[in-house]
Order: sequence, then structure tokens, then C-alpha cells
Amino acid sequence: MPRPSRLVDLSIVLFSCIACPPVFAQEQAEKSVAGNEKVAEILETFEPRGVQSDGSQPTPPDASLATFHLRSGFDIDLVASEPQISQPLFLSWDSRGRMWVVQYRQYQYPAGLKVVRFDHHLRAVFDKVPEPPPHHVPGQDRITVFEDTDHDGLYDTQKDVITGLNIATSVAIGHGGIWVLNPPYLLFYPDADGDDIPDSSPQVHLSGFGLQDTHSVANSLLWGPDGWLYGANGSTTGGTVSSQATPGIKFQGQCIWRYHPDRRVFEIYAEGGGNTFSLEIDSRGRVFCGTNGGNTRGWYLPQGSYSRKNWGKHGPLTNPFAFGFFEAMGFEGDPRRFPQAFTIYEGGLFPAEEFDGSIIAPNSMQNLVWHSRRIPDGSTYRTVDLENLLECSDRWFRPVYAGVGPDGAVYLADWYDTRLSHVSPTDDWHKTSGRVYRIRPSESHPIYDSGNLAQTAEEQLIENFNHPNKWLRRRSVLELGWKGKTSPESLQKLVNLVDQTGSLESLWAIHLLNQLTGSLSERWMQHPSPDIRRWVTRLLGDRHESHPGLVELAANESDVQVRSQLAATARRLNHAVGLGIVAQLLKHDEDLQDPHMPLMLWWAVESHAEDWPAIEGLVSNRELWERPLMRQAIAGRLMQRYAATGSAADLEFCCQLLKAAPNQESRELLIEGFNQAFQGRTMPPLPDYLVQELKAYQVARGDSGLVLAIQQGDAEACDQGLQQLRQPQTDSGLRIALARAFGDYKFAPAQSTLLQLATGGLGGSPALQRVALQSLTRYDDIAIAKAIAQAFDNSIPAEHALRETGCRTLASRKDWALVLLNEINSWRLPATAIPPDVIQRLRTYADNQIIREVEQAFGPAAEISAPEQAQEIERLTQMLTQSVGNADDGAQLFAERCGKCHRLFGQGATIAPELDNYDRMNLKFWLPAIVAPSLEIREGYQSYLALTADDRVVTGMISAEDGNSVTLRTADNQEILLAREDLLELRALPTSLMPEDSLKDLEAQQIRDLFAYLTRPRPEMSSN
Repeated sequence: MPRPSRLVDLSIVLFSCIACPPVFAQEQAEKSVAGNEKVAEILETFEPRGVQSDGSQPTPPDASLATFHLRSGFDIDLVASEPQISQPLFLSWDSRGRMWVVQYRQYQYPAGLKVVRFDHHLRAVFDKVPEPPPHHVPGQDRITVFEDTDHDGLYDTQKDVITGLNIATSVAIGHGGIWVLNPPYLLFYPDADGDDIPDSSPQVHLSGFGLQDTHSVANSLLWGPDGWLYGANGSTTGGTVSSQATPGIKFQGQCIWRYHPDRRVFEIYAEGGGNTFSLEIDSRGRVFCGTNGGNTRGWYLPQGSYSRKNWGKHGPLTNPFAFGFFEAMGFEGDPRRFPQAFTIYEGGLFPAEEFDGSIIAPNSMQNLVWHSRRIPDGSTYRTVDLENLLECSDRWFRPVYAGVGPDGAVYLADWYDTRLSHVSPTDDWHKTSGRVYRIRPSESHPIYDSGNLAQTAEEQLIENFNHPNKWLRRRSVLELGWKGKTSPESLQKLVNLVDQTGSLESLWAIHLLNQLTGSLSERWMQHPSPDIRRWVTRLLGDRHESHPGLVELAANESDVQVRSQLAATARRLNHAVGLGIVAQLLKHDEDLQDPHMPLMLWWAVESHAEDWPAIEGLVSNRELWERPLMRQAIAGRLMQRYAATGSAADLEFCCQLLKAAPNQESRELLIEGFNQAFQGRTMPPLPDYLVQELKAYQVARGDSGLVLAIQQGDAEACDQGLQQLRQPQTDSGLRIALARAFGDYKFAPAQSTLLQLATGGLGGSPALQRVALQSLTRYDDIAIAKAIAQAFDNSIPAEHALRETGCRTLASRKDWALVLLNEINSWRLPATAIPPDVIQRLRTYADNQIIREVEQAFGPAAEISAPEQAQEIERLTQMLTQSVGNADDGAQLFAERCGKCHRLFGQGATIAPELDNYDRMNLKFWLPAIVAPSLEIREGYQSYLALTADDRVVTGMISAEDGNSVTLRTADNQEILLAREDLLELRALPTSLMPEDSLKDLEAQQIRDLFAYLTRPRPEMSSN
């Protein structure tokens, strides 16, 4: 049976007294954060999105254990709960095995600040930057330590160590005191004697973390084995972080960062990923994090890497020349979101064969804890789900942290709240609840009995390196390193352990003691253990020591993760050694198909691109040009890198690259990279040699070269291409490419030909007609709009999506939009024929005449009130529960009405979110999303409006973004690349592309049929 902690007894008595916070207090708090009337209005009227409070009551702590169903062979203990703690966000353990709990009670608004502006994601701009303690406005956050004083495996005492914090997300103890991440600051409270009473006011070690979104601030402090303090940053805040040694490090969105307490250096360790609110460093020193997305268990993050993120919402990468990014770990299993909390089990208590090295990922949305096997996938990983470790019937169960404690058990911090989504400005979080649980094998009695490691003799600390619990091994390494010195005998023992057993802990300790000499590094570069070789490489890079032995290592290295680290380290060394490493790594042809290595190598090269003589030395190596990695991963990107700046010096480097290429094939690769740099951008004046090479390329490419020449504005090519476009006998594929090229580059004489094709002339196919309609958006003649509108009645029919495409073209310019609206309001074009995205685009115009005509055509924008939504949801619920529909008939309805945007069971498009990943059996998921789709727009599917310098309006979702351009994916799945220099405006739209009345013209039986299909079990699960 589970054994509850002694600390929860009082909560049984007091629970009913603190369960519900006063409504009046909430209202007062909301008013106090409003910095102006507009913000006050938003606080009062904003429609919440996502999972909000449902009015249910919490289960008392003593009864909560009955709501859990655990995997056979495991039990769960209640370790702590209200009233001792509330809103627990993060757990940590000190060198005495005590548990530190961060209580995030101030969430969601910082004390003493007022909101002066919200954006559409509810990111706030505050009236000032808060002061650090002790001069700050005190908040409600606190840090509490729990201790097992009688060593029976149960925490029996607690005390608040630091109170009055204001948006404090995590704590780490060690290296002389208490480190608290309290955005915008990293604070250090000195505590030399370890009595939990700070010796002075805190010191500010870092400042500048963003506060815009307090569910997404800097978080998850964790000591790395290398002595750096690691942390994560969420997706919807940025920062300009400064330390004593590294001022003004800017970033936007999610990343893993680290800070060296002695050198006072702050740096971004890896960038991108999900909404990063977890961090794990496994026993081999590899960095991982969870995610708020689906279809994965999280991210593996090599040093210096860039990973995917939501570009429109979270901003571009810090490196405009990344030219690529990593995806999340591949997976097999439950695709639902989200495994935000994340830990790798290496605690020695659970069955080793099933658990060692596996991922334990709580899902607060689904009220469960996943267990997944971690499997190498080249230099990265994929996962396969195993049986769930835990499932809970209590919807209040919201695990936001998972970690392995000093006793080898898995600990969960449970936020414990019926509300989950942050997308509401109303601070109605259940401030007085929260629990900490411990999962352990049945019949086990976990206990920490290794004493105070800070006072343990160095001989015993070294003995601990063999302990099965990673926590104890890692903490012993850190305490040995923090001592700052060791005896010669102990140092020799550490060296022997590395030599004889490949002990990573010994290597890390030697490093922390500043005893990793050049000779030891050179010796261990040849160590049989790839982990030792990888970490020697890593540590030399961290110290910026350009050891020439790394070049030899790169030439002969057999392990792909070591090669990946060599590429990362090459970025941190001088040009000669860094590019020397790259030159050897490029000879490993087997890495071409690795998920990470091609980009790791490119990023290594790019880091040295400012030193042209060094790059020239690399590209003059003719042997490298024969290597697949050089040709496919490096050549084109290097050319694109220099071309992208457009500077005279870099364009000259483009010429030098072409001269260095040993053959025509290599030159073509370079020119393709050059053209990539100018998609959607105006090309600057080019050096004569480059012009000649581009022309030679066009000749060599034949028709394809003609298309590229048109995109580059070559007058002769434009004339030639226009002639071929007009001829029906020209290859149809080439005609389509030419029509698209005249949309990329505005060539006035092409307007009449495109218009003829768009209106069904010149023998064009429907595909060519569609492309011509799309390309006409680059031309601004009102005659185009009138001709298209006139053709709606005959040669631009609804078939083949031609009329929809024509409507999108007309909606792209204000004057053209009036022509379209006139067709509708004159009853020549039915309003029902207009796609929802076109209606949305028409509503974005601020012109009074357009506003009037849009309302005449379509009525006011649909705004379903909360009571109306509730009534409609109740009506549909009753309808759908009275009888069951036919799923086969529903499949046809899905294909006709939903599949144009959504994918389900492998069928349909991916313009809108895939539906397999959701709680499809639950009407409470479906009905609010259908009745009011704009209340929660899934991350990654936010629509944006772009206004260009030539008065075009483009709406769509951002599919790519860099410092030079933005690519929008439109509702008809077209990719439109827009140069930033041509953008007058880019803003998010508050509404979903999905109409709010999507079920209005369906009969009751059709609705039942559609829902029968939507809620059908996944085909691969139907036999279970």
C-alpha cells in the first residue's frame, strides 16, 4: 500500500478552509494589473482559450491516491500537499538529500507591475522592469525545503527558506549558496555555512530575461556535470541577457542556455524546440527537453544546434544563416500533446532492463505519465512508447515537473488545478492547491542514506561514482569540484579511473578541479570509450583550446556522436583548427544521411565564414569537392551565406567560390545556392564575373535556366520566356514554371498573356490557369480585376478550384477587393461561393467602403456570445448522444467539408492541425472547437496578414522566416515568399480560417454521421 508522508496529515483538517480563493480578491487583483482603460477592457472581455476552470471541486489530498492507476509493480506516495505547499512548479535536491520546492504562487502577474499592452497571444508589456530583491515589490512565491530528519524515507519537517519572491521558477543549491531563477534575474543567495539562512541580500548574476508571458519564462535550473548552471527559456518570451562578462545576449523564444558562475559567462547552448519548460542532462551528459507539441516525446539538443520553432509566434533564429533546423525526436506511440515535463530514468531503483535510460514524461493535458524507450537514431534519438507508468481519473492532476530523487524514486510536482490553459487574462488559478508525489516499485522503501555530500571525504565521493543512481554520482562530482582542490593521491585515482574504466564522472571531476591538462586531453582523445572522447572534445571547446589533436581525431573517429561534438567544438576554436576538423569530418560519407550531421557541419563552417582566407583554404581543397557532404551540405549553403548579405565584399567571395569549384557540377551547386539567397528579393548589382557565370549556368540548364533568368530579371530571358509561354505547344510543365516565374518577377509585357491564360485562353490547362491567376497578384492594373470578375460567369468556373483562386487574387488588393464585393452585392456571384479565408482577408481592410460592402455581403463578423455558445454546444451534445451516426457516410462528409484543411487517419490536407493527436472520443473537445474555432487557435496555425510595398495583401500562416524574408502558406496551400524589405506590415489575425457556422447547413443525421467518423477509433487500434 502507498505510504503517505507525515506532512499531509494537517491538510486533511484544513483542506476545506482553503479550497476556494475569494472571488472578490481575484477581481481586485485583475483590476490592479491594468495600466490603462484598454487593458482593463481586455481583462474584462477577453474570451478564454483552451482548458479553463470547469467549476468542479478538488479531491482532498488524502483521497487523491485512489484516483491513480499505476503500472503493475509500482505504487505512489503523497509526499507533500496543501496547506504546506501550493502551485508547486519545480523540485530540486541539495547535497543532504533534502527536497526544495518552488511554489509559483504569484503566477500569473508579477507583483507591482501594470500591463500597458497585450498582444493577441496575451503577451504583456509592463510599465517597468521590476527591481531585484531586496528592493523589489514582494510577491507570493516562496522556496520551501523538506527534510527526512529520522532517515526513514519520509519527509517529516519543512521550512520556508526564501519568501516574497516575484515570478520565481526554479532553484539550484550548491557552489556556496542558493541560486534562484526569478525572471528577469538569476539571483545568488550566499549561504557559506549551509544553514539555509542567506548570508546577505542576493547578488544579481544575470538580468534581462523576458517577462512577457509568465507561463513561458526562463525556467528549470540544473547543474551540468561540467560545472555550468543550465536553464531553459519558454517560447513566448525573449530576452537581452547580461552578465558581468557577457553583456547583451539577445534571443527570441525557446532555447537552452547556460551560465558559468566563476567566469560569469552566459551563452545560448541550443536554440529552438517546443515551449521549453523542462530540461534534462542524462548520465552521459547529453541535453534533452520536453515539448508542448504532439507526435514526439521531446527534443535532443546537441551543443550549438538550431531546432524548429513556431516562426510566426516565436520569432526567427538568432543566426540568420542557419539555413536549416532540427526536428523533434521521432517516435512511435501515443501522438497526443503534450509531454512537457520530461526526465530520463537512471536512478537504480526501478527494474533496470525496462527503465534504465528510458524517458518518463508526464502529460498534464491527458492526466497521465508516459514511459518510452529511447533508441539511437544516427547521432540523435527516437522513442517507442511502452505501457503508461500512471493514469489518473482526476482532471485536476496536472504534473508540471518530473525528476529522479536521491532515493532513486520518480517525483512529480502536481500543479493541481482544473484549469490548464494560460490563454486567459483572468487570474482564477486555484492558488491554494498543489501536491508532490513519489512513484516507486511496490514493496520498496526508498531512502537516501549517503549523508551530507558537502561534508563527505573526497575518497567517499569518488567511491560514489559507482553508485547506480545518477543523482548521487553527479552530485558527488560537483561537490568534489566545488572543493577546489584534492590530494595528489585522489587526483591519480581519478586519472586511473578514466584510463581503466572510462569513468565520465572522474573526467568531469578532473575538469572541475582544473587538472585536465593538454597531455591528458591528447591521451584521452584516443580512449576506447566514445563518451570520454566526446567529452574531452566538448571540454576543450568550452575552454576554447584549439588542440591540434582534434583534427586527427576527426579524421579517424568511428562514433557519430563524437563526430557531432567535434562539429560543435569546431565552432569554438580558431579558424585553422576549427576548419581543419571540418575538413576531416567532411570525409565521413556515411554522415550524409544522418538526421543531424549535415547541418552540424554547415553550422561549423558558417561560424568561420567571416574569415575568408580560412574559408578559401577549405574550398581550395579539391579532394573535398568529391565528397558528398561538401557538395550536398556545404557548397550551396556557403554560396547562399555570402550572397544573402548582398555586400560588395561578400559578392566578391561568391566569385572566388565559383573560381575554386573544380568542375561544372560544383559550379552549378554554387549557383543554385546563390539563387536561393534571392528568392523573393531584389538582386543587387553583381560583379561581372558573377554575371557571366550566371549566364553560363542558364545556358547549361536550358529551359530551367530560362526560368531562373526570368526570376533574376534578365530582359532577354523575359522576352524569350514570354514567347514560349504564349505557345500552346510548349511543354506544359515549362509553361507552368514560366507563368510562376512571371509572378516572382513583375514583367509588364507579361500581364496581358497571364490574363489571357487566367481567363481560359491560349490553350491553357486548369493547372496553368490557376498559376496565372496567382501570378497576376504581382500586377496592379484594375483592368485585371474587372476581367477576372467578368470571367467568373463562364471561363473561371468553380471546378478545379479556379473560382476560389480567382477570389483570392481579387482579395489581394484594395481596389480589386471592391470589384469582387461589387460582384457579390450585385448578385452576380453568390456569397456562398467565397472561401472562408477570402472573407477573412476582406475583413482585414480598414477602408470604410470595404467594411460597409463586406457587411452587406456577409453580415457583421460572427461573434457568438458565451450564452449562445453554451446553448449550441448543449443542443449538439443532446443530438449526438441520442443516437449514433454512420461512420462510413461521415467519412465522405469529412472529405468534402474538413479534409481540404485537416488530416485524419492519413487522409486530407495539412493546412490546419492534424486531428489524430486530439482527444477525439470526447465531445467536450470537438464542440467548443467547432462552435467557436477562434477561441483557441493551435500553435503553428496562427494566420498573419502581410501588406507589401506594391499594395498587395497576403494572408496565411508563417511557414518559414529569416532575417531577409517571410514565407506565408496560404489557405490554398501556396507558399509565398516575401522580402522583408518589401513588407510594410506583418501582423497576426485574431480569427481562425475555420468558419464559426461550419455545421449550419447540415441535417441532424449528417452531423451524427460526421461525428461518428470523427470519433471512430484509429484503424491500427480498432482490433485492441
